[in-house]
Amino acid sequence: MHITHCPQCETAFKVSPQQLELAKGWVRCGRCSHVFEAALHFETPPDMPAAPLPSADAPSLFRAAMAPAIAAAEVQPSTSADRAPQTPMPLRWLFGAGLLVLALMFQALMAQRNWLAAEEPALRPVLSALCACEVTWPREPEAVLIESSSFTENPEGGYIVQLRLKNTQHHPVAMPALELSLTDLQDQVLVRRVFTANELSSKDHVQALRDVRSTLNFELDDKVSKRITGFRAFVFYP
Repeated sequence: MHITHCPQCETAFKVSPQQLELAKGWVRCGRCSHVFEAALHFETPPDMPAAPLPSADAPSLFRAAMAPAIAAAEVQPSTSADRAPQTPMPLRWLFGAGLLVLALMFQALMAQRNWLAAEEPALRPVLSALCACEVTWPREPEAVLIESSSFTENPEGGYIVQLRLKNTQHHPVAMPALELSLTDLQDQVLVRRVFTANELSSKDHVQALRDVRSTLNFELDDKVSKRITGFRAFVFYP
């Protein structure tokens, strides 16, 4: 492979011996379309002897009879960009990517701060300091189940609801609220009431794999109480 220079526009080209042999040493500049003899303008001495100098009418004959060969010999200019080594990624890009990864990790940490504090209570003050906020117990409605419940009339007046809630997770969860619905014979809701977490228990959380028992007392209007035949209860987080 040789490098030749166009005498008209000084553009450098890479040419192979096969191309030179096919076109009898003549090439056309891919930039200015000037036709010249490549061997006379090699950058380094050629490995093959230069073709004999053509007669005065060689360029015209070359264009007429060797047009396909010249077309095959045309190459793109060899620029400094082709030979330049690849530039490594700037350090500022690497630094910016590292900051972005750290920011995403911090956001994920803050989003899971309640769960992390429940799994590792020793992390609670650290997490609270990082987010400058209160770290609470995780709210996981599917973790708290109503193991048993009952609705009875209190002999001293009013009604009593007794519940046993169980945390099925291996870490503490926040104490939920309770929605109690009293129904009639047609299973239509007559009365609906919500009991807060504070009314269910004095604690703000349920220990891992532990039960919490709760007893609720309330009164009903006589007209309503006579129609009550059933109840529904479920826990939730407001």
